[in-house]
Amino acid sequence: MSKKPIIGITSSLLDIEIKGETNPCVQANHQYVKAVIEIGGIPIVIPVANDEIAERCVDLCDGIIFTSGEDIHPSNYDDVPTEKLKQVNIARDETELAVANYALKKKIPIIGTCRGLGIINVALGGSMKQDIEGKSKKKIAHNQEEDRKLATHEIIINKESHLFTLLGEEKALVNSKHHQAIKKLSPSLRVVATAKDDVIEAVEAKDKDLFILGLQFHPEELYAADTGMLNLLIGFRKECEKRM
Repeated sequence: MSKKPIIGITSSLLDIEIKGETNPCVQANHQYVKAVIEIGGIPIVIPVANDEIAERCVDLCDGIIFTSGEDIHPSNYDDVPTEKLKQVNIARDETELAVANYALKKKIPIIGTCRGLGIINVALGGSMKQDIEGKSKKKIAHNQEEDRKLATHEIIINKESHLFTLLGEEKALVNSKHHQAIKKLSPSLRVVATAKDDVIEAVEAKDKDLFILGLQFHPEELYAADTGMLNLLIGFRKECEKRM
């Protein structure tokens, strides 16, 4: 039996009531786990923990997925909170930024979706818009009310990009569940897809030898009905296999 790549999935902490008691639980959307299994990888969930554990988890992995969730605290990009900032988790920020730094140092393939795109950008020196709601002149609903498995708006993709190679098209329909977006782009990244209102929808490393893909959408929710999104995830798995 051939070995499968181990793919780390970042997580958060969520208080869940069980039999009348509130328990802090490790939380990661099972759709990420399911997607990794279905593309031929072995998922492990990376807990919110200390720097040492973050480093050891990266050592175990052939690739990392930075998942969606809370807002990134603006102190991580030298800003202060505004009234539009929503739920944050400083301990998660610290863990994920440590994971990102170790993964980048080891040149491990990484994908970030939604919040995950922001973590990649911030880890590499970029910043975030704390809120984009109501600012779009073209009125794209980036925090869609529809089910996240439904694609609701179009993105335009740079033909000279990994993303274009994986999806095989210059335009794609994506789902959208966010109220933040990239403000200052990291000098190590380049924009490879935008929405019609100019919100950055995908970034990659300027260094073409690195597989870094930050996505403002959720391919893990779309791949079952969208061949392009499936190919994107399979392409990521193949990059992880090269690191084995």
